[in-house]
Amino acid sequence: MVENSHLDSILESIPTAVVAIDTEGKIAAFNRKAEQITGCKAHQTLGKPIDAVFHADAFQNSELDLKNLAQTDKTTEIDTQFTLNGNKHPLHLNVVISPLTSPRKGVMGTVLSFTDITREKKLEMQANRTGRLAAMGEMAVRIAHEIRNPLGSIELFSTMLKDDLEEFEDLKELAEHISSGVKSINNIVSNLLLFIRPDHQPDRQVIDIHEALKDSLFFAGHLFDAHDGIEVLTELSDETLFIRGDLELLKQVFLNLILNAIQAMPGGGTLKISSHRMRAPQGRDWAEIRLVDSGCGIAKADLAKIFDPFYTTRKQGTGLGLTIVHNITKLHGGGIEVTSKENEGTECAVTIPLWRGEDRNSVDD
Repeated sequence: MVENSHLDSILESIPTAVVAIDTEGKIAAFNRKAEQITGCKAHQTLGKPIDAVFHADAFQNSELDLKNLAQTDKTTEIDTQFTLNGNKHPLHLNVVISPLTSPRKGVMGTVLSFTDITREKKLEMQANRTGRLAAMGEMAVRIAHEIRNPLGSIELFSTMLKDDLEEFEDLKELAEHISSGVKSINNIVSNLLLFIRPDHQPDRQVIDIHEALKDSLFFAGHLFDAHDGIEVLTELSDETLFIRGDLELLKQVFLNLILNAIQAMPGGGTLKISSHRMRAPQGRDWAEIRLVDSGCGIAKADLAKIFDPFYTTRKQGTGLGLTIVHNITKLHGGGIEVTSKENEGTECAVTIPLWRGEDRNSVDD
């Protein structure tokens, strides 16, 4: 027979979180992995009712009713989210709920075993987003080409009208409005073709990503001046974060995100911008730029659609800003993650792989 101490060692060593609950709903076992995932310590949880350790909606799923867990009579597997106390970023968990039984004593309680699948969920969301954008991009490019054909004719005729209406100021002004509208449409179409096309290649140079960020902040200066009550706080790494990328495209990324933050805070607020090196256990490290605003936030129903071309909740928005941001970061081998809560603000995290060369002027693939 295996000794209890040996069983305890096995329980502490397995890579799955295990929480055992007795028939009274009190926690009887809480292994090391459960500590890591939940942030709770075993000595603080053992012997306590589970609903006293975790708040009622910690496991955001009705099947995980903490008060009824002790009555579980069959094994159930669910994917759910778990929110740590005070943490606005929920974890995605795969949870298996099983009755705890003994041949001699019968039902002794319930066992929860759960695994953190947050990273897998993020990768799945990114893959779905990329696939959706690819399909929508192909359709959008075809539409864009069809729009451009008559657009050229309209531009030509409006220019001819302006020339013929030199003596009629009112009519000439109308022709100029037509020409201006055509140029605006052409600009949207050009952006669409440029950034949705999968074959577009950036002009790669070795740069410190702070160059793009600081230039964007400089150009956005007049926007901050025009919106009273917005405070910009920067916490940039003292370390140079060299990447191989297109400076102008990356400036567009940060300008778009800054503009979004400003528009989300019409009554003023705070925009925090930070940078740091993300250490990777294997492979290259990453440069991460975070922009956190205290604005109106994004509704949960809209979050999954914010990267779709032409999707916007603003009356004057084109719906291309975040699509462009997504595709530029993708072209640089990086990505963007957006988390938000309505009326609480939005956080955007841009990640770009760091350059592995030692000499800034050398070539790195």
